[in-house]
Amino acid sequence: MADLEPLIKFRKHTVDEKRRFLAQLYREAEMMERQKQVVEDQMAREIETAREMQMAEAQAYLGKYLEGARRKVKAMETSLKKMDVRIAAAQEDMRAAYAEMKKIEITQRNRNEREAAALRKKEDQELDEIGINLFRRREDQP
Repeated sequence: MADLEPLIKFRKHTVDEKRRFLAQLYREAEMMERQKQVVEDQMAREIETAREMQMAEAQAYLGKYLEGARRKVKAMETSLKKMDVRIAAAQEDMRAAYAEMKKIEITQRNRNEREAAALRKKEDQELDEIGINLFRRREDQP
């Protein structure tokens, strides 16, 4: 039977690549979430500043600023939803690759166990044969 170790190494490499890709997606999603939080914090600060100033011009500019900032936050939320879909797909892809690798590892382990059992059986038969031959020689001696 063919040795599956090269295939196992290849599958491990594939799983590692998928794991790295998934980690990169998580980092991107986290970065987007932080950027969204920065914009939301900035909006809160601008609202507070406009309240403190109590100027009509500040209120007018604040409205335009908030409109743009809300569009930006909404775009980030849309991107985060898309990122969640990509993350879920990458997780499923990694799970499938890992399951396939495990199947191959189990197959190889079972093969190794069968080969070891066959070798033990052969060794036991040889030792039994030696023992029988020794017994016969002793019996044949006067």
